[in-house]
Amino acid sequence: MNEIFKKRRAQFYAQNLKYLRYVFNDHFTLFLVILLGALAIQYAQFLQSHTLNGFEKGLVMCVVSLIALIPGRLATFFEAADQVFLLVREQEIKQNLKQSFLRSMILPALVSVILVFVSSPLLLFPIWVLMLWFLLLLGLKSSIFAYRLKKWQNRGLLNWRAMIAYEENRKVVILRFFALFTTVKGLKSHSHRRKYLDFLLPKTRRTYEYALSRSFLRSGDYLALTVRLTVLSILALIFVDNAILAVILVCVFNALLMFQLVALRDALDYQLLARLYPIKKGSQASAVKRILFRVLVGMTGLQVIFGLVFLTNRLDLIIILLVNGVLAKFYLSSRLKNKF
Repeated sequence: MNEIFKKRRAQFYAQNLKYLRYVFNDHFTLFLVILLGALAIQYAQFLQSHTLNGFEKGLVMCVVSLIALIPGRLATFFEAADQVFLLVREQEIKQNLKQSFLRSMILPALVSVILVFVSSPLLLFPIWVLMLWFLLLLGLKSSIFAYRLKKWQNRGLLNWRAMIAYEENRKVVILRFFALFTTVKGLKSHSHRRKYLDFLLPKTRRTYEYALSRSFLRSGDYLALTVRLTVLSILALIFVDNAILAVILVCVFNALLMFQLVALRDALDYQLLARLYPIKKGSQASAVKRILFRVLVGMTGLQVIFGLVFLTNRLDLIIILLVNGVLAKFYLSSRLKNKF
C-alpha cells in the first residue's frame, strides 16, 4: 500500500518539476527579482520611518496569520478507481491518511516560518513570543486538517467520494497555476457565453481574429487573468505611496499578463477545420497580435487615468507607456514568431 502512494507522489512531484521549468523561465525570474527587490526596499524604508502601536501590531498578526493558513492542503493522492479496488483495505488507508496528514504539514510550516521571520522586524516581539505564534499557526492548520479527516470518517467508514473529489480539486488548483505559463496536459477548461461582452467582438471578416476574440472573452482563463492583473495594477497605483515602486509593479503586472496571454495562440489547436481553411499561414499570428495589442491599449488607458489621479509625479507614467510600447512592438512579435 505504501509503495502505491509513494509511486503516485513521485509521479505528481515529477510532473510539477517539469512545469516549474516553464514557470521560472528567464523572463519571469527577472521580473520576480525586480519585484522582490522593490518590495524589500519599500519594506526597509517603512521599517525606518514607522513604529507600530499595540493595536497595529495585533492587526498585522491577524493578517499574517490569515495568510499563513491559506497555502497547503491535505494531499492524499487518491484516484477515482480507489473506491473500488482499495475498498477492502480501509484500515490500511486510515494509516496512510495519518502519514498524509504529517507530510501535508510541511508546506504550511515553511510558509509560517517565512512569514513570522519577515514580520519580526516590524513587530519587535521577543523570540519566545514569535515561537509561540509559530506554534499557534501550526496548531490552527493541523486543526483544519484534523477536522477534514474526521469529516471523511463517518462512523468508522471512509467517505471515498468526498476524499477523491477533494484530491482532484487540489490537483486542478495546482495545474491551473501552471496553465498560466504553459499548456498543461489533461486540464479541462470551461467556456461561458457571456453575451453581454459581444460588443467587444471585432467587426471583422478576418476568421482567426474573430474566433480568437471569442475564445478570449468566453474562456475563464484568459479573461479572468486579464481582469485580475489589471485590478492589481490599479490597486498598486492607488495604495503604493512610492511612485517609482508603483510604476515598477504596474510594469511587472503588464509584462506577466502579456507573457501569459501569448497562450491564446494555442486556443484553436484542437480545431481541425482551422487547418483546412484556405487562410494565409501568418494570419493567425497577426490575429493574436492585434487582440493582445487591444488588451494592452485598454489596460494602458485605465492605468494612465488612475495614475494621473493618484501618482504624485505624473511624469513616471512615461515609464509605463515605454514599457507597454516595448511589449507591444518587440516582445509579442518575438514570442509569436517562435510559434508560427
